[in-house]
Amino acid sequence: MTKYREPKINISKVYTKSGDRGETHLIGGIKVSKDDVRVTAYGEVDELNVTIGLLLFYLKKYPKIDNSEYLFTRLSSIQNELFNLGTVLAAIGSNSPSNSPKINNEDILILENDIDNMNSILKPLKSFILPGGDVLTLHIHYSRVVCRRAERSLTTVIKKYSDVDIKVLEYLNRLSDYLFVLGRWVSKYMNIEEKLWSPNNISSNKK
Repeated sequence: MTKYREPKINISKVYTKSGDRGETHLIGGIKVSKDDVRVTAYGEVDELNVTIGLLLFYLKKYPKIDNSEYLFTRLSSIQNELFNLGTVLAAIGSNSPSNSPKINNEDILILENDIDNMNSILKPLKSFILPGGDVLTLHIHYSRVVCRRAERSLTTVIKKYSDVDIKVLEYLNRLSDYLFVLGRWVSKYMNIEEKLWSPNNISSNKK
């Protein structure tokens, strides 16, 4: 069943020169500066999507991770969900059709369910985690912080445009939690010991 309108895009020429003066068009034809808060926000969501793509690339190298096929399916879905979220941001200020792609409660609930399932086999933390491990876990950490940055930019958008559906912010907040737990979950299955923050384990305390 099709829930959202399928995109009608025909990209035959990549460069148009229409953005040479630092302006771009939002959905609906509104022309704005490329440093508009909406453009900044969906640009950072786009960057986040690239980092999720990197996770998919490295995940293929670890087929022994439990339930890796489900993880692959979910990360692929998250990439599409992020494009839906970007569409919401690019349409702020215009009258979008009711069947335009968006974030809904089910997208958020599935993330929460994934978090709960992964967290159920993890030990409670007694400190914050220092980013580390191997290339896969580091990319998960990197996705998490990019997600947090996108969340901060989206908060700025919502302060300026009060009619934005708050679910887009809830989604990014939950996605950053998902990525944090995913990093821990992957570390467990790869037998990577988590390095915890120790405020006194610093060079100046060893002299």
